Amino acid sequence: MNPMGHKELRQRMRERRAWLVPTLYLIALGAVAAISYKFNSGDPFDLGPWKEPQGAEIGMALFSTVAYTQLTLLLLLVPVLSAGTFTIEKEQRTLPALLTSLLSTWEIWWGKFIAALLFLVLLLVTSLPVLSLTFALGGVGFLDLAITTATTLLVLASMSSVGLYCSSYFRRSVYATSVTYAFLVALSIVTVVAFLLLERWWASQQVLRGGSQEPPWWVATPLFLNPYFPLTVGRFAKEEVILGLGVSLALFLGIGLLAAVLALRNLRRGYEDV
Repeated sequence: MNPMGHKELRQRMRERRAWLVPTLYLIALGAVAAISYKFNSGDPFDLGPWKEPQGAEIGMALFSTVAYTQLTLLLLLVPVLSAGTFTIEKEQRTLPALLTSLLSTWEIWWGKFIAALLFLVLLLVTSLPVLSLTFALGGVGFLDLAITTATTLLVLASMSSVGLYCSSYFRRSVYATSVTYAFLVALSIVTVVAFLLLERWWASQQVLRGGSQEPPWWVATPLFLNPYFPLTVGRFAKEEVILGLGVSLALFLGIGLLAAVLALRNLRRGYEDV
């Protein structure tokens, strides 16, 4: 195993948050699952006649709620686990010794990356039993679980790579973490705002022209960069949806690779300055 990755993993698993974070994570996920089941299985406020939902409807609603909550919690943890990896070395003045060791810059980056990602994978695996509860209700199959897990993992890997780049660029952990969070907020919110503005512009154009055509596919292109987009369309089997899912995943893969290349360049520059 990569020596850097082995050292980082041992250090992370010896910290208090190694058991505290998974515990709080599962408590939050379980609470959301319980609340979602309550609201989807009957009238939560007893306001009168309530149409009894089918088991499959409850299962699909519960699965979607837990999947979105899982991705949100893991995205909130990505900057904490990745954006401080190199900045801590800089603050402790151990980065020059690390760069002059027998490890290459690629091995250093890969060790840091895999250590951050594997902790997220640990949380992702621990949440599988909660997601699998929906199998008893119906409406969700193993393919849905596999697609959701795979797309979530790719998005997390891409954002972890961005966090490592910020960590290699800035000298303080607070700056690297803040910029990583800002990048996540931009992808999650700004893309939705851009999509709504394009959709509104298209609707206004249709009113002026007296037409009623549906918005073309390019109106939704800002959403391709939204971390929740692969999770939203991954469970539908239409041809256009599959194409959009592929483009979105390719974009996230490209972001991760670009961030990795830039981080390696910053590390090589740091090696030259030693």
